[in-house]
Amino acid sequence: MKCIGSGVRGEESSAYYIDFRYRDNENWAIIHDLRLELNGFVAQIDHLLINRFLDVYVLESKNYYYGIKISPEGEFLAWNGRSFVGIESPIEQNKRHIHLLEKVIAQRGLLPARLGITMPAAYHNYVLIAPNSRIDRPAPAQYDTSAVIKADALVEAIGKRVDAMGVINTLASAAKIVSAETLETFARTLARLHRPAKIDYGAKFGVAVQDSTPSAKEAPISTEAAKETKKVTCEACGVEVESKVVYFCRMNKAKFGGKILCQTCQRQPIQAEKAEVIELTETAEAESGHGSCEKCGTPVDKKVIRKLPLEIDT
Repeated sequence: MKCIGSGVRGEESSAYYIDFRYRDNENWAIIHDLRLELNGFVAQIDHLLINRFLDVYVLESKNYYYGIKISPEGEFLAWNGRSFVGIESPIEQNKRHIHLLEKVIAQRGLLPARLGITMPAAYHNYVLIAPNSRIDRPAPAQYDTSAVIKADALVEAIGKRVDAMGVINTLASAAKIVSAETLETFARTLARLHRPAKIDYGAKFGVAVQDSTPSAKEAPISTEAAKETKKVTCEACGVEVESKVVYFCRMNKAKFGGKILCQTCQRQPIQAEKAEVIELTETAEAESGHGSCEKCGTPVDKKVIRKLPLEIDT
């Protein structure tokens, strides 16, 4: 249960960073938690990010609490608090997801066509690690780990990939650009292929699953009451915020001053409070050329005397 909960939190964290940057951009389409089935094989894709150049970023989220270590041979190791243990390579895992995704798209004929010719898509493999996790990497010459990045560095990684394409590849991508409407149609059609998983956790973990239905002696809690107990609101505007937004704010306490803010308020500059200024009487200033603090009586230089309150320029 702890591992499942950790994985869910990792996906929510990555989803937040993706949505924060790309959700309101008509040049991008986002699909979270897409599960595809084909000929008995399954691909559980955490996040898909697609642009109008038909670049398909297949993103696998991982939340390794203690961090991970990657050997020069490409072996992935996770620290369990006592020692390193071998784990499945998320890079290779995501490659299998991409392979099945390509097959599903090709079999269904989902890619748009121009002049009767199907336009090709480019698939990119990235593994997103929680921003607060540690990654021990080998030298790039020993093993390429550029596909493994922190979730909050995704935008930068995509920018570097585009910069490295060169003029010829950039022009080739520009030639196959599709409209925002075509992109949306493609993404919605793909999302409709989602097949939810039905997991028997009792059989999976070899335990007896208790019936969660409340007995007649128990006072049932209404759905609305349950929602009310979990509702969290923005401390600036009062709008309700999702759990992943709360998680992001708590991970960035210094940035938001320890407050829970909605995505809109997070983009607003933090207003500085007006400084308290102690005014001096004109009489005292005129008599001595100096003044004294009206609060404690301490003499002050003329240069600190102000007739009007100062405001901090934000």
